[in-house]
Amino acid sequence: MKMDESLAAFQALILQMYRKVKTMHELALDILRSGDKEKALQLIYMDDFVNHLEEEINDQAQTVLALLSPVATDLRKVIAGIKIASDLERIGDYAKNIADYVIKKGPAEPPFVGEQAEAIGRLFLAMLDAAMDAYQKEDVAQAYQIPRQDEQINDQFAELSGQIETAVMQGMQLEHVVPLVAMLRNFERAGDHTKNICEHLIYQVKGQHIDFG
Repeated sequence: MKMDESLAAFQALILQMYRKVKTMHELALDILRSGDKEKALQLIYMDDFVNHLEEEINDQAQTVLALLSPVATDLRKVIAGIKIASDLERIGDYAKNIADYVIKKGPAEPPFVGEQAEAIGRLFLAMLDAAMDAYQKEDVAQAYQIPRQDEQINDQFAELSGQIETAVMQGMQLEHVVPLVAMLRNFERAGDHTKNICEHLIYQVKGQHIDFG
């Protein structure tokens, strides 16, 4: 197989992984609304598929490196792709964590929690879509803009944390707050890994190491 064909197949696997991870997070938002434990279990099983995809991506990368001796530009595509797959795997883990929360959770959260979690989740999904669109297009300018969306996620999370703190002072039981806040942090952390994807794309195209923090 030629280098172009190998890299195209490699990148197709990464995009397949992205689509599966996106589906997991869409399902996570659905089960947060519905509390459907069967769907939560389905999501957890989907994480195994994502993990296997990462292994397949790593195996294919090794084949490209060992057999085809890529030049600098192609080598960066492989290195960046491995790192992007790793971040996608972590993003999938965060959806799985949300499913675990739904399975184990106790009393229903205050209504504002579901509304705000939905808003944060939608912001994250838009950010992930933009990052992977930039990856497909090798659009460095777009990759530089996307981390600003993470600031919106952080602001929304801070606002929601303040509302939860107020709810605690008004009688919400603290034992329910810790797992709730831990669950909500999954969206924030998923946004951080999406910033990493932008960093990897910039390295792939420009050979520059960027840290968006």
